[in-house]
Amino acid sequence: MKVKITYPAGKGRMLQRRDIIARAKWPFLFAAYICPIVNIATGGMAWSVVVLWSLWIVWSFAFSPDMVELNRISLFIKFVANVCILLILIDVLLAPGWAVEVVPIICFTGLAIAGVLFFTDLERQKQNMMPIFLLTGASILGSAIGLIIWRDESIAESLWALIVMGAFAIALLAASFMVLGKAFIHEIKKRFHAE
Repeated sequence: MKVKITYPAGKGRMLQRRDIIARAKWPFLFAAYICPIVNIATGGMAWSVVVLWSLWIVWSFAFSPDMVELNRISLFIKFVANVCILLILIDVLLAPGWAVEVVPIICFTGLAIAGVLFFTDLERQKQNMMPIFLLTGASILGSAIGLIIWRDESIAESLWALIVMGAFAIALLAASFMVLGKAFIHEIKKRFHAE
């Protein structure tokens, strides 16, 4: 009796990717384990936190990307958010004083590129508006908090980046609402399961 195989044979690429992940896991875990130990043993600044976050960024993008929100806008915004967190960690833990200008510039650039990606393919990307909405909300909130905290300090002259980021985030949100109209509210309700 001959058995007819009805399922296609497994692709070699998937097996190779799984093998690569299995082999790459151990050096990443070793580095994540050894860096804090070396940092504590040598003393000084907490550089190991920056290394751990950098390892997380490389692992999450190169070896284990999200499968649910796997679209260009979500991946790009996730990258922008991770880079901003990394820069804030570097500023707080290693070299303070510059993130107030740099992080808003990166957020502004991320919002601009995400807006271009969103508006150039509106019908298909309409369902991917939640990451843009979250980045826009975080930018508006970060801008407001930054302007409240650093209003009277010597750093006040470098707050232009926060103002530009907040204003652009509000403009992007308003443009999304004007272009989508009722579909904007409909998509927001769908994302929060209010419909």
